[in-house]
Amino acid sequence: RAEGFDLDALHHTVTKLTEHHDALRMVFRQTEQGYEAWNRGVKEGELYHLDVVDLTGVEDTADVVMAIETQANAIQSSIRLDEGPLVKLGLFRCMDGDHLLIAI
Repeated sequence: RAEGFDLDALHHTVTKLTEHHDALRMVFRQTEQGYEAWNRGVKEGELYHLDVVDLTGVEDTADVVMAIETQANAIQSSIRLDEGPLVKLGLFRCMDGDHLLIAI
């Protein structure tokens, strides 16, 4: 998004989304009987996690792409089904605008 994202609006939107959709608050734990799904309430832990990465000072496109790819991989691999949250976002502020990753 060339004009960037409003951080407060983004937080508000994702909060409402995760409050409304129960499945986005699920966690899955292994028990003696197998796996159990638990639907966390809206007050039980973090609804989502947002990392903001400022790359506005990086001019080389290849360096920007590498930084985004590295951080995107870290965000996606940090999702823990047994702990949550299942929704993680990366907001990458770049010279050409903002790029938003939504990993669920």
